Amino acid sequence: MRKILLTCAVALVAVAPAQAGDGVAKGRELKISGPIVNVSSRAVSVENAVGDAVLTCAVPERLADKAEAFKAGDKVRMHCVRYRGRRAQLVKLERLGERAKRPEKPAVEKQEASGPVVELGAGAIVVQSSEGRLACRVPEEKQAKLEGLKLGDKVKIWCAGGMLAGIERYHPADKPAGDEVRIYGSIAALSRASVTVTGEAGSMTCAVPAGLAEKVAGRFAVGDRVKMMCRGSELTYLERTA
Repeated sequence: MRKILLTCAVALVAVAPAQAGDGVAKGRELKISGPIVNVSSRAVSVENAVGDAVLTCAVPERLADKAEAFKAGDKVRMHCVRYRGRRAQLVKLERLGERAKRPEKPAVEKQEASGPVVELGAGAIVVQSSEGRLACRVPEEKQAKLEGLKLGDKVKIWCAGGMLAGIERYHPADKPAGDEVRIYGSIAALSRASVTVTGEAGSMTCAVPAGLAEKVAGRFAVGDRVKMMCRGSELTYLERTA
């Protein structure tokens, strides 16, 4: 039985393209259900129920608190979206069966705004968007998210019932991680940190993401015939071939 390792560059389940938050870029939705392999405020890795594939998605700042509420071994359903040239981004993370068990809550008015910060204080933030101004009170547990923020900085905020629910700062666009390259051949060297494959076109070495190191080392061996794909210098796909 072939074993497959997938990271953010590979779609496990592809559905209709989704619109990105800016309404311009188009992304591909990715879905996976199974136990969490690795989780932090920056990334989440989930293995499918069969145990032959893993999806890793970066965690946006507005979902960091939610991601940290989970731990390795929790069975979840994860939804992500991948835009061309960028890592897959987490959209939703929920425990399996959570939607059926969760009691209905009273509807809370939610608002969002994107634009420069025009007023800022320890207890409130005001953002000027193209549609108007949005002011949110900032609860004590979220005041740390305003550290380093100053008037004029561009942000996106979410408010629920007049209280700040999330904030995302605009950063310069990340440089493309590089074209994805692939190679067919035999594993010439293998460790928890890297994999080297030698084929007809030469050799290629890819760094193994920390969350997948154990699976790569445990499921593959030197001499295995494989197909390997990397983006930049990072492993994105490794599959044993006949």
